[in-house]
Amino acid sequence: MIIRALTIENFKGIREPVRVEFKPITLLFGPNSAGKSTIVQALHYARELLERQNVDADLTLQGGEFVDLGGFENLVHGHDRDKVVRLRFDLDLSNEDLPEYITGYRQSDLLSSSEQKRHAWNLSRKVTSAWVEISVSWSEWRNRPFISRYEVGINGEKFGEINAAADSRRVWIPPYINFGHSLFPPISDPESFEDYSRPVSEFEQLYQIVTKASQEGFVGEKTRTLASENCEISAELVELIVSEHEMDLVDLQSALPTWGKPLWIEESCLIDPKLHGEDQFAEYLDEFASILSQLFVGPGEVLRDALRQFRYLGPIRETPPRNHKPLRSDDEARWSSGLAAWDLLYNSPTAFCQEVSDWLHKEDKLNTGYSLRMLRYKRLDMDGPLYGTLISNDLLEEDQAVSRQIAQLPEERQLVLVDEQRRLDVMPQDIGIGISQILPVVVASLDSRSSIVAVEQPELHIHPGLQVSLGDLFISQIQDQDKMFLIETHSEHLLLRFLRRVRETSEDDLPPGVAPLQPEQLSVNYIDMSQRILWVRQLQVSPEGDSLGDWPKGFFEERAGELY
Repeated sequence: MIIRALTIENFKGIREPVRVEFKPITLLFGPNSAGKSTIVQALHYARELLERQNVDADLTLQGGEFVDLGGFENLVHGHDRDKVVRLRFDLDLSNEDLPEYITGYRQSDLLSSSEQKRHAWNLSRKVTSAWVEISVSWSEWRNRPFISRYEVGINGEKFGEINAAADSRRVWIPPYINFGHSLFPPISDPESFEDYSRPVSEFEQLYQIVTKASQEGFVGEKTRTLASENCEISAELVELIVSEHEMDLVDLQSALPTWGKPLWIEESCLIDPKLHGEDQFAEYLDEFASILSQLFVGPGEVLRDALRQFRYLGPIRETPPRNHKPLRSDDEARWSSGLAAWDLLYNSPTAFCQEVSDWLHKEDKLNTGYSLRMLRYKRLDMDGPLYGTLISNDLLEEDQAVSRQIAQLPEERQLVLVDEQRRLDVMPQDIGIGISQILPVVVASLDSRSSIVAVEQPELHIHPGLQVSLGDLFISQIQDQDKMFLIETHSEHLLLRFLRRVRETSEDDLPPGVAPLQPEQLSVNYIDMSQRILWVRQLQVSPEGDSLGDWPKGFFEERAGELY
């Protein structure tokens, strides 16, 4: 699971920063209109920013008809254009490789593979976590919002940020890059830097070499000496105060990097044009830019890819029409209405349909009383020659030709539900609405292509027995998979099932075939509004499946009041 937490500021009902920690199963509880949907909508907006730089988003890639953000002036807190919307994602990169970005400041932009290997530092194995923070501001000059700031932290330490001017004329890296980050080892000869009050890393040394060369105008033999293989330079040349220098970036219209491409630093910021002929300095600049790109661009690109696997199911899932024709190409927005689940079933292998069917009807799973059956057939024109041959007495003589013609007919499919009690095929339109509500949840949960499944009110229109069984479906799909369920719900029954499985796991008393659930795999969040300020409280669960600390009113109280 890559995304570990989301911090939101000045977005819709959220003013002060609110942090939501994500676990494989993350529950959002709270009163109606308290702001639970805001958390999910922040994910939609982040995807729009990272995928399309759609800062003034209304309709979204995945929200369909259920998510209309209404543009920046509607989604910024208090409709106040002076406020800055901030979204920060904390990422677990322990199992991820940051992309590498190869630059070309030498005469040719296309470097040989041997040259690439010489100057590209692959820091992926050292990067275990990161954060990416995106700020969106209003530009009076442009009369529209823009991404004004992009910040990256690595392994718990801020690395640096990219800023953009409101008039779009300048994008730059401010002077406080963390050159002393723990990612970079100190230089091997500290005596060369005796005038410095702190250790100098190899990364900072790379920067100093190119900037100092530019300032002093070193050429010829001095240049070669400075850029020697062991990277040693004299103490007098490291008096450069790095914090005085900014680096302008080329070909960016906002603070958001261009995914898949390295950062292109304005060369005049670092190296004098008369040094362009000095290949070794250009090589140092290549190496420096490659490191910057991997640490700035890489985490954002990993985050974008994670959000591409986000599936959103809205609060009301549609029953497909009787003459439903599935789309052959993916349309992410159809997940919001649930119709994409039916498309996926029609276009999936038989094994996947059988897995969905098993979850629907087996007694140790959802036990809805219905299974799935996919009818496969071919249409035959009764007035055509093939039909005439099939009903004639000449079939045996022409059986090979007939077989070829039948094989060439396009296959069509029809999905039906089987009433297991009466052994009767029925259409989805002919039974209660509960099945049409629950089937998209099952399909999205079992779909291996989705790593984040956000569901609003999965309990809608289904009885309590099904609600608790849904808990086992979610638990089963987080075992050995990089998947997270973000569930906005009012279902006390669903929560009780999770608490029960935590308790049974602790006591080693799970029923046969039921997957375990640890407390650290469950995040229970209560969201409420107080004095027009939205707040989120993460509720603690003990290994025994009990609530720890002070849980807000509304959990289990109504049931106790009705019973006793």
